[in-house]
Amino acid sequence: MKSPCAARSQASSNRFDEWSQTYEKSLTWRFFFNPVHERVVREVRDVGGMSILDVGCGTGDMLRRFAAGGASRLVGADSSEGMLQVARRLSDGAANIELLKASAESLPVGAAEFDVVVSCIAFHHFPDPEGALSEMARVIKPGGNLLLCDMCGEGLSGSLMLAYGRLKAADNHYYDRTSLARLMIASGLEPIGVKRVRRFPPAMLVTAAKPED
Repeated sequence: MKSPCAARSQASSNRFDEWSQTYEKSLTWRFFFNPVHERVVREVRDVGGMSILDVGCGTGDMLRRFAAGGASRLVGADSSEGMLQVARRLSDGAANIELLKASAESLPVGAAEFDVVVSCIAFHHFPDPEGALSEMARVIKPGGNLLLCDMCGEGLSGSLMLAYGRLKAADNHYYDRTSLARLMIASGLEPIGVKRVRRFPPAMLVTAAKPED
């Protein structure tokens, strides 16, 4: 019998498998995911020569953007095989993009391999958020950064979106900026910036650094 976390993870993967073929053609993509991805990529700034991991990479859009910016190594991890199939097709020919089927809580990469780890509008889907953040911290190089963008549960807009998410059987919980920063601190990371990047649907960006040895 599957554990509750495993069951939630499988249900989430199944939803994204079904969505994968129309994901980058949807109105949600055009008006929400695409501009949010643009904002996160701008925050990373100069990616030339960097190694970057995208946790919950979906169809690999941010990886392709980072590749265009000159990143040297790009790895995307996602638990949805459907999303990864689309990502492989769209990134065909990009030798520096590697795609892995993996959960955020068990990343099949070594410790301290990446200059930057990003995760965009995926964290609230992870069944074990503490475990996911611990894994992200593990794979960041000392002095490297985590940029985590996710839905924001603050205020009326956050409550309305969460109610909609629960109605659609897609979302159970959104974090606020304070609670997300607290989770990062517990994982050994130091939050260095918190921004509201979208009013509706509400999204926030929390940036953290891994302390130098």
